[in-house]
Amino acid sequence: MKWIWENNWFMIPVSLFLGVGMAFALMLPYGDEILYLNNIRQEPFNSIFKFLSWCGEYWIWIVVGLAALFWRYRFTLMIALTGLIIPLVFILKDQVGSDRPITYFRETGRVNEVVVVPGENLNAGQTSFPSGHTMSAFGLFSILALIAGRQSRKRVLFLAVLAMAVGLSRIFLVQHFLVDVLGGALLGMAVSGFVWWLNDRPYFQRMTYLDGRLQFPEVIKRSKKD
Repeated sequence: MKWIWENNWFMIPVSLFLGVGMAFALMLPYGDEILYLNNIRQEPFNSIFKFLSWCGEYWIWIVVGLAALFWRYRFTLMIALTGLIIPLVFILKDQVGSDRPITYFRETGRVNEVVVVPGENLNAGQTSFPSGHTMSAFGLFSILALIAGRQSRKRVLFLAVLAMAVGLSRIFLVQHFLVDVLGGALLGMAVSGFVWWLNDRPYFQRMTYLDGRLQFPEVIKRSKKD
């Protein structure tokens, strides 16, 4: 059983992302990371980051979960469990009560300094920490990296880059602060790590039927031969 931190192709870029992010969070005045991106909030970056943000929403869980049925039922179960646990962590949003960026800038009288992406519906209130999209992305892509293992280096690296890009998109779209993204990344990986550990328990390992998979394409092929 290999843990996510044992996969260098995922953890080295993610560790750099977290380390550099924490350094910036300590050095920069709170909220300035959003203002520094003002000049590039234009096309094609607006559309690119909107798409990246969508990669942290529910639809990708459905697509990947259904596709995994042709890989192994066990993998679909792991993806589903990760996706079901992550919303439970959202209770932290209410407990922490951190201002969303647009709320923070309004309350500090600096809202006119912020350039927003046209058409983006900005979330307000005190639900900023942690970033749900980032948690979702790191939860899904880290469990996929665990499933893929060390043999799929390019795929694992792609998953790491995509997870980080989703996190950055939330800052670009003025939906979250840097600390929200870093917290979401760590929590997402923690959830996937828990599911990975759970799958290794004897109870789940004895469920050998979970190692089967759908054979739908073969059924079609056979019916054509008949």
